[in-house]
Amino acid sequence: MSTEPTYHSTTSADGTEIAYYVQGSGPALVITHGSIATSDQWLPATAELSRDFTCYVFDRRGRARSGDNADYSIQNEVEDIRAVIEAAGPGASLLAHSYGALCALAYALQHEVEGTLILFEPPLPVFGPVAGPKLEDYRAAIAAGDNARALEIALVEFVRLPAEAVPYVKQTPLWGAILPLAPTWTRELEQIDALGPDIDRYSVLGGKPTHVIGGTGTTDFLLESVRRLNRTVEGSTITELPDLDHFGHLADPAGFAGAVRQGVRAGATS
Repeated sequence: MSTEPTYHSTTSADGTEIAYYVQGSGPALVITHGSIATSDQWLPATAELSRDFTCYVFDRRGRARSGDNADYSIQNEVEDIRAVIEAAGPGASLLAHSYGALCALAYALQHEVEGTLILFEPPLPVFGPVAGPKLEDYRAAIAAGDNARALEIALVEFVRLPAEAVPYVKQTPLWGAILPLAPTWTRELEQIDALGPDIDRYSVLGGKPTHVIGGTGTTDFLLESVRRLNRTVEGSTITELPDLDHFGHLADPAGFAGAVRQGVRAGATS
């Protein structure tokens, strides 16, 4: 039986307070959410994962219960991950989604992940820059206070959803949750493109327990990101979840949790 989450906080290297919840029992699993999200989005998945893991799920800086700092770079995110991993203790695995997975990759290039590194659909520049020139349109919409227009731009131009799918997204509970978070995406998109086109940098992670997860129903560039990363990191394993998309952890928490368990098992035997 899974336990109810308890709420805590730690302090990152620059003094920013990072809030997190803990749920479950077993080996530590630190979870890093993606853009336009909070830790609460992971409650359905951690209800499943907490049967096998002690989940440490934090609010990335600038949202929900965590603090923020005017100075921002992906290196701040690396330090935030480090603070939560230190709170989780030795042997923790690291699960990260979307932009959070890029932050986790940056962390893994600098620090040892003692458990398994599990990456769920990181947005890699497999078809050119993720944001590119359209970032200016997004920035202008945010400056005008039109979060809805900004998200429409992002879903089509950055996530690569078909334009006809956007009205359906607007009808889901997810839309109301992500709308107020749209301004936080600007600086993250800047950081994604600032990483440049070099995906081969991640080849140094070869031989370290790494598992990548993607849904076959996701956009082409995200699925190709997963497959490209699997090819780049020698010895990594992969799970492709049938028909699920970028929010597979919400659509099928049990199936997603199964992919995470598979990844940790594979990492433990590698």
